[in-house]
Amino acid sequence: MKILVISDSHGRSEYIIEAIEKEKPDLIISGGDYSEDAEEISFAFSDLPFEIVRGNCDFYDMKHRDELTLDILGKKIFITHGHLYGVKSTYGKIESQGEKIGADIVIFGHTHKPYLEKKSLVTLFNPGALMNKEYGLINIFQDSVDFIHKKI
Repeated sequence: MKILVISDSHGRSEYIIEAIEKEKPDLIISGGDYSEDAEEISFAFSDLPFEIVRGNCDFYDMKHRDELTLDILGKKIFITHGHLYGVKSTYGKIESQGEKIGADIVIFGHTHKPYLEKKSLVTLFNPGALMNKEYGLINIFQDSVDFIHKKI
């Protein structure tokens, strides 16, 4: 399964369209900050599933949650924007939460910096800021998972 991972679009919804058309994913995960960008684009790509969490700039978003957990092909994925875990100063809290809930993968944003670290129990993945044309791909196969940072 090919997953397009975005976060921090901050009004640049056209970049979501570009990434979708370029990558042709099976699923889109949005890690918040301008969740309405992903929501709006989801209507144009109604054949694609979108999973969206809200971030610290999503003041009026009452539809989406702060956190989401998915099970995809046997991999438990924890999605949150990251601001509630202080990711601008440490990844320790978000890593601990991922371990606590038994996640294999933790997806977050907020820092506007691409990040990938495979820990002993969990992999931390930040796609970077879509407003800076950064996004991520996660390819889940039967026996492996690939993480890729890309730019539009």
